[in-house]
Amino acid sequence: MKKARRVFLIIVIIIAIMMASSPLNVLAKPDSSGITTNPLIAGGTWTTGNEVDVTSLAASAPQWLQLLANGVKVTEAGKICHPFRGGQFGWVGEIRQYKDGEWLKLPTTNDWVPSKEGEFMSCAQAPAAGTYALFGYWIRLVVTVVEVPSFCSSVDWDEVMVTADGNILISGYVYNISVGTAIHFTVTDYFPTLPVPPLTGSSTVGSDNYFNIDTGISGGDYSSVTFTIYEESHNCQYENSVVYTAD
Repeated sequence: MKKARRVFLIIVIIIAIMMASSPLNVLAKPDSSGITTNPLIAGGTWTTGNEVDVTSLAASAPQWLQLLANGVKVTEAGKICHPFRGGQFGWVGEIRQYKDGEWLKLPTTNDWVPSKEGEFMSCAQAPAAGTYALFGYWIRLVVTVVEVPSFCSSVDWDEVMVTADGNILISGYVYNISVGTAIHFTVTDYFPTLPVPPLTGSSTVGSDNYFNIDTGISGGDYSSVTFTIYEESHNCQYENSVVYTAD
């Protein structure tokens, strides 16, 4: 089982390297109004104003920028925000104002609103009535290597799987740790992009080395949810992400 996991992990790494070395192509599609958007990067609507098609106007924007969503027309100054899921995966968003034939960059914040339990959004303060749009560009993510305690090499995870029986369940075996040790989960990604309660949770290892975590997350509400799991004693993490995919 462990050998098979290692082979699978090597294949995944090779595929990731090949994808990273290839040009990034983002699929765009028209929404119900016929306006082209990138729903996987910036799906959703502006928090205020009326959405407008700025496709032709976007041609005057800097060439390194890509139009990510419909534009918005507002009638007064104020804060404007747009969902920006791509900001979690290497995209940098810029909200710009169209004025005198140019797209003027506004100070833009790309972050969770109002907190990590909310939605990742791109926001700016519109200085006046007018037309605004969300542009963006992609940067290669920096991978941070975390030093794993030497003890973790002796922790043996086996038959880790995710199922759904109403709620999403994560189960498996873990050896060489004490009975009663807590096994924690953390949600790292989910689709659609709505708040998932809870984002963390835990169970304990039984006398037979088995653990079974009821995440409390309904399997019927999401197309996919990605978890990491780790044991509490030494923070030894299971080497792969655990992914639930709806049937």
